[in-house]
Amino acid sequence: MKTSFYTLCLSSILLLISCQQNNRSTIEKIKEEEVLTALDELFEIVDKDIDRIDDIVTEDYFIFENSRKYSTEEFVEYVKSFGEFDSKRDFANIEIDTDLNSAHLSMNHHGEFDLQSKSGKIRMIYDWIESAYLVKSDNKLKFKFFFSEVTYDTIIPLD
Repeated sequence: MKTSFYTLCLSSILLLISCQQNNRSTIEKIKEEEVLTALDELFEIVDKDIDRIDDIVTEDYFIFENSRKYSTEEFVEYVKSFGEFDSKRDFANIEIDTDLNSAHLSMNHHGEFDLQSKSGKIRMIYDWIESAYLVKSDNKLKFKFFFSEVTYDTIIPLD
């Protein structure tokens, strides 16, 4: 009787350990490719369809840009204030750290924006140093925080 009890206990423990190890191997860290895809999606939305920003940011998202904290709504209004524009963006020195539920991203960002101003068509050129925090939300990677500091800016008339 004791042998059967010990065998049952040992079998139960081995089964439990096996299940835990199997469970750990199926839960993976967020992949860097997921972070880069989310980054591309964010700027596609910012440049072409800012009203979709809620698709890629959390409910409590905010951005710190121009030495100011913007809520999502304030940031949308800020982007809309430029009117229609064409953009070209390049990212460099991208560093990504991930875990099971979140990711941190830092990078250098170069952007050129052609738009109509009161004085004519212009190109605004910016370089930024940026950092972002992303979290899994509804099985999707979304931005929770974004920091952006301008390191260079100039405006060139195009007309």
